[in-house]
Formats: sequence, structure tokens, C-alpha cells
Amino acid sequence: MSRLHLSLVCLLGIMASANSQNTLEIRNNNLRAFLKSNGALLPDTGIHGFDFEQEGEFIPLIHYTGLWLGARDVNGNLLFAQTPQGGRPGPIVPTPGFNKAWQVNATEIAAHRADFEADGVVDNPIAEIYAWPGRGNTFFFDYNGFELPQGQDANLAPFWDVDGNGLYNPDQGDYPILGIRGCNIPIIPTQMNWTVFTVMENTGNPMDISLNVFYFSCEEMNPLNESIFTHYKIINWADFAPPLPETRWGLFTDADLGCPTDDYVGSFPDRNSAYFYNADNEDEDCLIVQGFGSNPPALGISLYRGPLGNMGQPVPLLGAIPFFNPNFGSFPPGATDPNTAPEYFNYLQGKWRDGSPLTLGGIGYGGSEPASFAFPGLPDEAGAWTEWEEGNGSGDRRVLMSYGSFEMAPGAVNEVIAGYTVHREGEDHLDQARGLRDQLDMLQAYFDNCLQVNTDIPELPPCTPVMTSAEDVRRDIVLDVTPNPAREVAFVRTDAVIKQIVLFDAMGRQVLSSAKASLNLGQLPPGLYFVHVCTNQGIAVEKLVVE
Repeated sequence: MSRLHLSLVCLLGIMASANSQNTLEIRNNNLRAFLKSNGALLPDTGIHGFDFEQEGEFIPLIHYTGLWLGARDVNGNLLFAQTPQGGRPGPIVPTPGFNKAWQVNATEIAAHRADFEADGVVDNPIAEIYAWPGRGNTFFFDYNGFELPQGQDANLAPFWDVDGNGLYNPDQGDYPILGIRGCNIPIIPTQMNWTVFTVMENTGNPMDISLNVFYFSCEEMNPLNESIFTHYKIINWADFAPPLPETRWGLFTDADLGCPTDDYVGSFPDRNSAYFYNADNEDEDCLIVQGFGSNPPALGISLYRGPLGNMGQPVPLLGAIPFFNPNFGSFPPGATDPNTAPEYFNYLQGKWRDGSPLTLGGIGYGGSEPASFAFPGLPDEAGAWTEWEEGNGSGDRRVLMSYGSFEMAPGAVNEVIAGYTVHREGEDHLDQARGLRDQLDMLQAYFDNCLQVNTDIPELPPCTPVMTSAEDVRRDIVLDVTPNPAREVAFVRTDAVIKQIVLFDAMGRQVLSSAKASLNLGQLPPGLYFVHVCTNQGIAVEKLVVE
């Protein structure tokens, strides 16, 4: 189909949205989140960016969350930006129409890959694959109605480059992936939601930030089913400015577990995590907010990856500090919400709003012994400094996890990866925190293995795989699948030695496997399938129609 013809067809459906922002709804089992094209994790209406479905109702989890980005330049001037409310949609150089968030899922990627791998031709182009904003995508205008940004390749959407030419060519088998520093394998979540936005554009150190909100779903019981992850990639586009000698970043979360005024906050320092739990075992309705009722869940927030220093070393997490909404409860003014850039920067240094240190005991304010992580450990841990043990008063809490100071040079590329997870299987509100801690360990193990959820790793629970294998397909292996179309049985013939045959449906789900040269199809519904034959010479793929 010609570019002109494609354009006329596609533009009918997309011109209305080409010049306006969009908001994506993201659902993983009971967990729901939103992504706006300006980078805010917020819905179009309402005030909560994350919530949890309980008996058909959505109960709040998080008001808003995102990055705080602060720095001092060589002259001592303070720069600050935050992303919970978003930035300017689009990259650093404004591009007409490029104020959008894109969504793609693993089944679409699997079907695209199977289509191409069968004979080297994409017979059924999938719009979400061809519209992906990867570098050099010649189909981008046809599917989006506007052009890719020029000269902005560094922060476009990641993809698996099958032919290694550095350009996104979906017609040549390229496909979207989650690109994580240090993981040189294609990571394909169940769903990815990607956008790019700009902050600090009126300073000498403007930055654009790509944000990929993703998740993994499993048919089995698995902590991945109640988790959503965010991957921020941040580029300092300063041209001639000197390095920023003191840069400090953090992840802010204003959690509302149902009713926000009876939540407590804690931290797990050795897990780079903070968490929220209910102060008692009953979360009542309050204000205009519906509560969880009895045995409310616990919410965990983990940081898996942070910025690099000027020598390429990972910057360690400095600590976790809470602070309080001044409209609820009775708290010292110095421990409440910041209002000015210096106050925000104080919190990024692990200090209170007024510059005083976080200290052991009480709410962490006004003591004599400095601390880095507030309320570490489990709530009811004997002798521990926790809100539960202290019996702290009611109020609306926030938490900031911040990294240590680092120098950021012009052109530096950094990333921050965070995860949000809910635990609801405990016996009471305190047991929820205990189960959450174990759940955080499980999620960390997945991340340590580059989120390869299909891999057989003994310490990880099973997750039903989708067809996301990165192994190359050998088209020079002579393969014959007969009959085709087939009904009850199909036979596989090849000169190579067959090790295993795996059958996937059109959505990328594994439906059969066999060590023999035949497949029993009697229990399968009619449709298109893909036969993956693992041999001593490599993998061969053939399409199969089941009648």
C-alpha cells in the first residue's frame, strides 16, 4: 500500500487527536493507573493516579507520584523540576503533534514476530507496532499523522533491532521492547505505555524525559499481577553549560490507602523501598474517599535503578523521609509540605522542610540522633523505630526516597526505574506489611534477572509465558508442516534433528509442545497458529491453520 493511501486511511481516525494530549488507562489485574502524555501519572478526571479494584469499586492507592529533580549549578543557583503534575508534552525541540502517549502489548508483539518469522514478510501489519515512535520509522507518519522529531533520536522509544541497522523497521521484523541499561536482551512486558515530555526548558540545563509505564501479567498467582513499573530516561540537553556539580533526584509518593488520614509509612532500607500501611485493621470512609474496610492492603514502592555519577558509578540511595499534609493532624510546620525550591531541595538532601535533620524517635523531627531512613523495618518489630511502635498521630503522609549527590554533565543520559506493588493476602494490617516485604524480594529477583519472567529460575514463581523468545529464526532450515490447513493432527518434517516442537496461537500464547514430529490439534479452536521447531541447527517457524 502506498504512503499516500495509508495516510488518507489512517488520518481519518487520528487527526482529531494529533494536536491534543491523550491519557492512557493501565490495568494489571486489580491495579489501575493512568499515564498522561505530559508524563503525569494522573487521570483526566479525579485526583488519584493509582487505585485498586475491590468488589467492583476503585479504592484510592496513590494521589500522585513522580520524580523530583534538583541541582545547584557552578554559581550556586538552584534548579528544580518535578514530574507528578507532568511537564510540557513532547521532546526538547517542540514537534507538531508529538504530544501523545503510545500503548503496545505483548500479544501484538508476539503476533507481529510470528508473522514475520514464518516467511520474512509481514502479511498483517499491526497498527500499534507500526505506529511505535522508534528511530527512523518510515511508517510513523502513516500511522500517526505527524512526523517523528528531527535530531531527537536519543530519547525516542526503544526497539529490538533485528538487522542491526540502528533504525526501527517493523516491516523487517523490528519490534518494541523495554530498554534497560545493562540488559542486552529484548524485554517484552505484557503492556508498555510510552511518552516523552520536557522539564526545565527555560534553564541552561533543559531535560526531556521519556517515561515507559509497564507491567507483567501471569495466569498463576504471582506478585507481578499486583505491580506496575515506571522507567524514566532523563537526558540533560545543555549545550554549553558546565556540569552541574550537585545534582539530587528523588521519587515522591503521596499515597492514599483508601482514607488517607489513618495511614502509616515505613521503609525497608536494604530493599531501597518505602511502604504504606493502615494504622489499624479497619479503613473507614472519610472525607469524599471510600475506604478499604477491614484488613486493608499495604502498598510498596521500590527503586530498582537510579542515576550514574560522573565516573559511571551507580549513585546510592541516600534515604527515605516522610512529611505531612498541614491540613490534617498536628505536625510541626517544618515537617509539612514544601512550598519553595529551597524547601524541596532540603527534602532531596534528606532534611526536613526547614533544613533540620531527620532524627530517630517520634515522627523523626526534633530529635538528637540523625537518621537516613524513617521508620525502618516491619511495623511491629520489637524495639524498632516505627510509626506503629511510636503510636504516631493521624494525618496525611507523603514519602520521598532520594539519591545522593552526583555531578551531571551536559548530554548525560540517566534512568530511574521504580515499582509499585500491593499486598492483600495478610491476616491483618500488620501482616500485610510482612507479606509485602517478601513480595518486594520476589520482584527484586525478577529485576535482577532483567525481568525475564519466562526464564526457569528456581527461586521465582512460575509465570505463564508469552512468545517473547529472542532466539534467531533460521529460514534456511527446510520445514514442512502437513496437512495445512489441518484438523486433528499435523506432521512436521525436516532434515534437521528435532529437539522440541512448540505451538503458539495468534496472540503469542503457548498452547502445545511435543518432543515428537507430530501435533495433536483436536482440542484447539480453529484459527491461525505458529509452529516453532527447535532443531540441532536452530529454530524454524511455519504458519499453520487449524480448521
